[in-house]
Amino acid sequence: MRYVGSSQVHEEGRYEATAVIRFTERMEVLSNAPLNGGRALTDTVFIMQVPHDYAGDYMADLRAKVGQYGLPEDSVGFMTAAEIRYVFSEAEESFEGGEAFVAATAGVTNCVEAGKALDRWEERKERSRGIYERLIAGTINVVAVSSVPLDDTGKVNLMIPLVEAKTLAMRDLGYTETGTTSDAMAVAAPVSGTKTQFAGTGTPLGMAVARCVRKAVAECIRKRGEKPETQDAVSMLGARGIDPEMLWSCASALGMEESAREGFEGYLAAMAGDPDICAIMYGILSSGSMAEKGCINGQTEDEVPESLIDGTMAIFLAGRISEDRGGDATVDLLRMRPLRDEGLHEYAENAAYGLVAGVVGYMTGFSDD
Repeated sequence: MRYVGSSQVHEEGRYEATAVIRFTERMEVLSNAPLNGGRALTDTVFIMQVPHDYAGDYMADLRAKVGQYGLPEDSVGFMTAAEIRYVFSEAEESFEGGEAFVAATAGVTNCVEAGKALDRWEERKERSRGIYERLIAGTINVVAVSSVPLDDTGKVNLMIPLVEAKTLAMRDLGYTETGTTSDAMAVAAPVSGTKTQFAGTGTPLGMAVARCVRKAVAECIRKRGEKPETQDAVSMLGARGIDPEMLWSCASALGMEESAREGFEGYLAAMAGDPDICAIMYGILSSGSMAEKGCINGQTEDEVPESLIDGTMAIFLAGRISEDRGGDATVDLLRMRPLRDEGLHEYAENAAYGLVAGVVGYMTGFSDD
């Protein structure tokens, strides 16, 4: 892109690095960067790497980085704990005359769903520590360069496809989260020329930026080998209000004695982690969730497809674990419905019956053998 003169990663020490993006002329920049954020006029943007447990004077450190590389005092500066030399990515796109360049660093160890309460901090911290040991850390930084001048409205407008595409990049890789707790974005546009306020998702420029961002952010995450946290079948049920005690009550309804509980829980954990069982459970629960929202093709209002609630999928799940014996036990649970008073969605209730029946069928069959 003609407005981007260079983008260079400067390696510093064993792992550290700083990425410097230089424009061919001074550009108007709108950002939430910590150094010279808000509205700025500059020909340089940089992304500075900091330690994973960074707690320093960020403004002093950003200014020191400016001095280290002889950058202009008006440079816009970002910070990230991501290993820049490994994850820094770029993309260029054009669409019906709209041209864009994007540079990004991305890590999603501290990813969250916007608006969802932040919890499980110790668990998140432990997971983050393990990823950091493999040189992977969090935060998404995106710098988007427009090929056309933009007024302030246009710059804000362009932030919309930028942020939406950042989230789409995460969805492309299987994340349900929308970003991280420390994302930072910048839009840069030429100074000279007629400025436009139209740069949203339906414009050529917005299309070009969205495609760049989606490509660059996904590439960053792929480079570091990061994947969403997965859930086993028991955890999936737990997220829908079905706890282990409820699962044991189903096993008890099938005649399991208290003395067999430890064995049941052991087999349940093993079966719940099997990828085939997880895939079937995910299929049942995700289809049920879509049905709740009226998103299954052809369904009438408030109608859940019969296959999710008539026992078909529950019997299939149990049969995958213990064939006919599991299917027969599922029919027994569907008849008794020990969880009927728990206020559960029927598809989730049936999924629990299928899982428990499969495990009980496996155990009783093993005992018979």
